[in-house]
Amino acid sequence: KDTGQWLCHYHADIKQAYLRRLKVEERLNMALNEQSLSMAYQCQVNEQGKIHAMEALIRWQDGELGMVSPAEFIAIAEQSDLIFKIGDFVLARSIGEFAKMHQHSDTPLELAINISVMQFQSSVFIPTLLHSLETHNVTAQSIILEITESLFMDNLEHVIDTIKSLKSRGIRFSMDDFGTGYSSLSYLREYPFDVLKIDRSFIAGITDNKADCNLVKAAIAMSHSLEIKVVAEGVETKEQLDLLNELNCDIAQGFYLSKPLPAAKLLNFSLRYLKAL
Repeated sequence: KDTGQWLCHYHADIKQAYLRRLKVEERLNMALNEQSLSMAYQCQVNEQGKIHAMEALIRWQDGELGMVSPAEFIAIAEQSDLIFKIGDFVLARSIGEFAKMHQHSDTPLELAINISVMQFQSSVFIPTLLHSLETHNVTAQSIILEITESLFMDNLEHVIDTIKSLKSRGIRFSMDDFGTGYSSLSYLREYPFDVLKIDRSFIAGITDNKADCNLVKAAIAMSHSLEIKVVAEGVETKEQLDLLNELNCDIAQGFYLSKPLPAAKLLNFSLRYLKAL
């Protein structure tokens, strides 16, 4: 018989997760207002052992929460308008610091910036990006925007128009995290990517897992046939780097080559060290 009563189960872990989310969102908003977030840069190294580009990575060291992972606070920010503030911060700070680093470099460098789906679909994304480039006198040809296939799941017409508009200005695009989610080689044929980034989960197994090695080999061959460069993420051993070179991978990125560094330390990073690896 229905008595009209409801039975609810209480889970302490759910409550703790909810309270953690609220605290992270509160502290993140404070960090953005106080401009206490920072950027780090991880080098991408070509087959000649020279720094080809650097990926901009946001960092957050909070006085109360300690070091907070981007995977955690970006996911929380995407549930609110904070993701737009983070996007604006990353563009302004990374392009500004890149401009200073580029002045001290003997060779041309490129800057890879991760762009969230919500940020990319914003009507102010293009003018915000172009304003940052103009302010710091950075050429559009120096910028690579890293996006994932999830960007193409919604509002496709606007996404394609935005990509075409930015590419007409010289900005290039990288398909990030290839091999995860629903990504497939068909994206390389359907959309105008310039770079393919193979996810670290496949690079980790290429020296002892034939399936992973064959997938990486196929991705490199297909990309090259479409005149797309390939970046291997998560390179952590010399054996992985040697095999990637054998497979004609264009660019490597990972802790074996360099951990993410603040702009000031990256200026002192020795190319001779990379050549000696």
